Amino acid sequence: MIELKKILLRHILVTIAVAISGLSFGQSNTSDIVSPASPVMVSNVGYRLLIDSKKGGIVSLRSTFGSERNLLVPNHIDLPLFKLELMDDHSKFRPISSSQAKKITIQKTGDEKAQTVTIEFKSLDNMPIDARVTIRCPANESLTYWSIELANDTTLWIANLQFPLVEVPFDNPADGGHNKILWSFGDGVLTGPIEPSMNLGGWSGTIHDKPEIWRYSNYPGQWTTTQLMAYYNDVGGLYMSCDDATGLPKMINPLMENDGVTLGLGHFPGTRGPGKSKLPYNVVIGTFQGDWHDAAEIYRNWAEKQPFCAEKLAKRKDCPKWISDSVVGIAFPMRGQADFDPPATANPEYSPATNALPFLDKLAKKLDCSLMPIVFNWEHGGPWVQPDAFPPMGGEASMQEFMAKAKEKGWHPYIYGDGLSWVTFQTNTNYDGMPYFQSHKGQAAVAYKWDGTFLEDIWTWRKNYVACVGTEQGRGMIVGMTKKMSEFGPDVIQQFDEGAGPRACYASDHGHPPVPGPWMAEAFKKLLNSVAAAARSKDSMVAMAVEGAPPECYLQQFQTWDARVGTCPLYSFLYHEYANGHEGFYMNRVSDEALRLSIGRAIVTGYMVNLTLREQGLINYDWDQLWTRAIPDQNGAIDWTKRCTHFRADIARDYLIFGRMLRPWRVSNITEHDLGWGKEPLVQSATWLAPDGRIGIVMANCSDLGESPRVELEGSGTKEIVLHLDGKMIKQSTQLPSVLDINMPPRSLCLIEVK
Repeated sequence: MIELKKILLRHILVTIAVAISGLSFGQSNTSDIVSPASPVMVSNVGYRLLIDSKKGGIVSLRSTFGSERNLLVPNHIDLPLFKLELMDDHSKFRPISSSQAKKITIQKTGDEKAQTVTIEFKSLDNMPIDARVTIRCPANESLTYWSIELANDTTLWIANLQFPLVEVPFDNPADGGHNKILWSFGDGVLTGPIEPSMNLGGWSGTIHDKPEIWRYSNYPGQWTTTQLMAYYNDVGGLYMSCDDATGLPKMINPLMENDGVTLGLGHFPGTRGPGKSKLPYNVVIGTFQGDWHDAAEIYRNWAEKQPFCAEKLAKRKDCPKWISDSVVGIAFPMRGQADFDPPATANPEYSPATNALPFLDKLAKKLDCSLMPIVFNWEHGGPWVQPDAFPPMGGEASMQEFMAKAKEKGWHPYIYGDGLSWVTFQTNTNYDGMPYFQSHKGQAAVAYKWDGTFLEDIWTWRKNYVACVGTEQGRGMIVGMTKKMSEFGPDVIQQFDEGAGPRACYASDHGHPPVPGPWMAEAFKKLLNSVAAAARSKDSMVAMAVEGAPPECYLQQFQTWDARVGTCPLYSFLYHEYANGHEGFYMNRVSDEALRLSIGRAIVTGYMVNLTLREQGLINYDWDQLWTRAIPDQNGAIDWTKRCTHFRADIARDYLIFGRMLRPWRVSNITEHDLGWGKEPLVQSATWLAPDGRIGIVMANCSDLGESPRVELEGSGTKEIVLHLDGKMIKQSTQLPSVLDINMPPRSLCLIEVK
């Protein structure tokens, strides 16, 4: 329990310090109407917040842990506190902001325990619309809690609300320090330095702030998995989140500006005037000291009390036992090499799917473990074509035979759907889906943009409309697709591609409000239940999966996932003890060394390993690497995968399957290489807490050379240290804190247990 004691002690010390500082908040039960000439200041040991009394906007937010720094752009006072878009019955938008209020008043109330700042905005843009912003500032926390209530006496819809506007500056090279931004794209992204050329948009590249961005939610689903963002450097950091456990739609994403980056946070009340609308959750803004782990720890302390963290993996009855037995995923394409390589023809090794069985048998013997065969490009019309997917490549009987024989061997076959997509064109097969769309009345199933056109995703290799989850037809298309896949007999169905969540729809005749809002959350939960019932119509223990980590609000509805992992294991840090995913694809596996590194990275951060096959059952680098490239070292890849998987399932099981990721203990004296994702340590490592309180430091030397990492053991007192290194075990008693130097052979695995 060393780590828990350390965390508790740190929390107690910070709480005491903040509480002492909070005594300077003012006298008990004070209430002040602030003069327009004087700014409002709230401060404690962690922050100093300054609000302009004339404009009602944020002047500055300073971190005061140790060295003081302003976390916001210098001209932040020029930004409104909030913006919103109104929409009329003709889908015309009208933007207004807090800066357009006819009258602004600020009141500060409170005592030594907490202060509250209330800002009233009257007659926004000379319209009968008022707003009240409340900022609750507890004295014993470095966090503040922001809420907003709108009184809309027009007949217009509130289409979206940006609140509060928070912009952080680009790095100043003269300062010598680099900042980083954390957010929840996929399984987690950490990026920096903060500069105009940085990537802020995941797959699509940097996203710039423009009105259209705010008209669509990306949480839950659309890759955004939590409500956490953070900005920090070595001196201090800014924390930002929402405390909503219900999955209401939001837009959460850093956005590029001319002078910095907005930590974009949009809300969708979905209401029409006349009436009042209050945000049913708080926006949490504060400061922290440390790195992204400290921000994530603040968020995890809130998250683990929410209903979506009701059951940990060890007690979840909906999770099949095999998920905690550490299988290896093996993906194979029935047609083509990837999903973007026309013209795609059938692969005789894998089509029909039963042809893949001898190749999988051979791998299973070499890996000495159970497999999770992942069937790719099986759809009748072409890769990812939905709902015109049936019959599958090779026919239904052959697909059913493959699933049955795979399960007879103790494997767990896995098949994909395509989320909310109604695919209308696929380059690989020159598929034209418009006749099918029209004959099946697809126009009644898909979402509409505000201009009356269908909501459409256009890729370089396919086009698709997006199902509206608020319509019976849209939900029916997705449920029907799932039901037909279940009839093949898989153990895993991944219906939801590109994350699990609803997409906005502006249709006026779908039976839902013509703007995004709470109706989306209600409709998607209904869809999730229907999809799960369809998936389990033949087998009650079919596992539900999703591309990218499950949005936290649906954590208990999914049993595994096809991860999208970078170098920041945010989702593992937050939620690993509740569910396990497999490492997924698009992992920068561009060489043998990068392939080994991706496997090592996956293992130490808690994921199952998966591989992709190319022709004749050979292991490919990754799903996005065509077969024209060199063939990876087969024996090396198989041996490394085998040893990593056995390590995860055996001596490291309590940590890497059921454990809780901790802030990493320092591991130094290791080589770093840049293989395409920036400099990474060739000895990947992570620190874990087992359910019984043991601490484990897990390390994977992915290099072809030996490494000698130095591990700094934290804590105090005499502890038993157990070192597991490639099958050998050494026990010793050590007085903590201490350091441990380890000689790790090439391609080796190590577990250090502190008992």
